[in-house]
Amino acid sequence: MRTQLVALDIDGTLLDSRGELPDGNARAVAEAVRRGVKVILVTGRRWGMARRVSASLNLPFPLIVHNGALIKSPNGASRVFGCFINREVAVEILGVTQDYLPYTVLHRDVTADGQTVVHPSCLDNLMMQNYLRQFPNSVLETASLPEMVDPELIQVMFGGELGAMVKIETHLRNSGLLDRIKLTKTYYPERNLGIVDVLHSNCSKGAALQFLAASYGICREGVMAIGDNHNDLEMLQFAGIGVTVANCVDELKGRGFRETSSNNNCGVAEALRNFLD
Repeated sequence: MRTQLVALDIDGTLLDSRGELPDGNARAVAEAVRRGVKVILVTGRRWGMARRVSASLNLPFPLIVHNGALIKSPNGASRVFGCFINREVAVEILGVTQDYLPYTVLHRDVTADGQTVVHPSCLDNLMMQNYLRQFPNSVLETASLPEMVDPELIQVMFGGELGAMVKIETHLRNSGLLDRIKLTKTYYPERNLGIVDVLHSNCSKGAALQFLAASYGICREGVMAIGDNHNDLEMLQFAGIGVTVANCVDELKGRGFRETSSNNNCGVAEALRNFLD
């Protein structure tokens, strides 16, 4: 079946290791769109950060962000899909992770200030501060994160050095919450960086991609997905053609996915040339 939709992870896949968009990938994406293929960015990023990449590619399609918890229109004016954490569950998550406040971020789908909520102790987390500086007008500090939980809480995110993230992941897995949450991780050992996302139990990149493809009347056989990290597994499994870049994590290897060059060698462009019908 002809591929009608291509789902692209951003960091570690579409972008190179410096976080830049290679010209070869940009040209290949533009050619795919010219041929009538819908190119959808599917990322763990918040909408504003994902939109910068989408705009640089002139993509007129919705964006799947927050690891599948949210789908927004290209200009962010409307929500196509949302999957939010129950308040009771969110408060319990914050309770069992209260020792990790410097790493904790609440992301909410609100239009006013406070889309991103942190505890003041995050000032001690340099990696977190580098992250928050990218969207300073959206950040709200509060001494009580549970009080900021509302019906449009997208996710509880933990970010920082990899060792701390492994501890937080292990702590959450042993918390007794796994039957009520979706735990997603994105690890970059070469950067000593880790991100652990806690989402609604039904959330994943794969579930959101399935929803969006169905809204276009496209079955899974008409979908290609390209990714590199743990959080890409479900969308690669859903797609009729799942492709991993050469720099992918070990968890994605040996699963029968097709392979392409690394993100530093325009692996997305190579995959679009070799596997796009």
